[in-house]
Amino acid sequence: MNKASSIKCDICGAESILIHEGTRDNPDINVYECTSCHTKQLDRIVDNDYDQGFMNEKLGMTAEEIADRLSECRIDDYRRYHMVKDWCRGKRVLDFGCGFGGFLQNISQDAGDVAGVELGCDERGYLTNLGYDVRSSILDHEIPFDVITMFHVFEHLKSPQKWLNDIAGFLKPGGILFIEVPNANDVLLSLYENSAFADFTYWSAHLYLYTKESLTRVIKENGYFEIESDGQFQRYPIANHFYWLAKGKPGGQNVWTFLNSEEINKEYSKMLEEQNMCDTLFFRMIKKGDIQ
Repeated sequence: MNKASSIKCDICGAESILIHEGTRDNPDINVYECTSCHTKQLDRIVDNDYDQGFMNEKLGMTAEEIADRLSECRIDDYRRYHMVKDWCRGKRVLDFGCGFGGFLQNISQDAGDVAGVELGCDERGYLTNLGYDVRSSILDHEIPFDVITMFHVFEHLKSPQKWLNDIAGFLKPGGILFIEVPNANDVLLSLYENSAFADFTYWSAHLYLYTKESLTRVIKENGYFEIESDGQFQRYPIANHFYWLAKGKPGGQNVWTFLNSEEINKEYSKMLEEQNMCDTLFFRMIKKGDIQ
């Protein structure tokens, strides 16, 4: 398939240049980086996002497989719970892209009411059996929410402004929206230029990888939200990065466990944050007013 040397950035309209041929799951999809806002985007979108029904199928996962998935997400679920719980006490909370509900189960301790949006049939069935109100589309919910969370979902959406409009319509005036996404300026890409990590992290389901500046632009241009805080943090420890650099594989923290020092990881994360090179961005926004 022919590939262009540059395309137009969907976020700011500037030129985006080819930086990676193929994704980990599709050799015919290429990755471009904007020369202005540095968003990374694909040149072609397949059926892989919430607009088109990505993963809306029943895989028939076993109870053991579900337990393994929840265990894999446990640290992130617990971290997210502690990051947002102060805004969720007694509130009606929606987790958009809730998976098997690790975060939902945590936040239900504090929230007045919780619900979810999830395309995966296995996930919806599992949570419905536990008594949670989980729908396949946010449009299926009828009552607005006080808080909506989107943890590693926004990068999968092909129409970010449309989705912000829809989400604003399901938030009460003054409601809070939390968005967590991968950082396009991740140190493994921007400084270490690790080709193995690039081959792994670029895939057809990641339609956009945002920078702090480009996600700020998307939110401000939308107009419904005011950014109350934005920041970044490092999910993966230094052992993970050393392993990528040495072996070209993930999971170093599970192999080179002697490197799992809380003090070292804290300092490493601090240095990455100072250079805007952590792996994750986190935004808290307030809805300005009701939609006309």
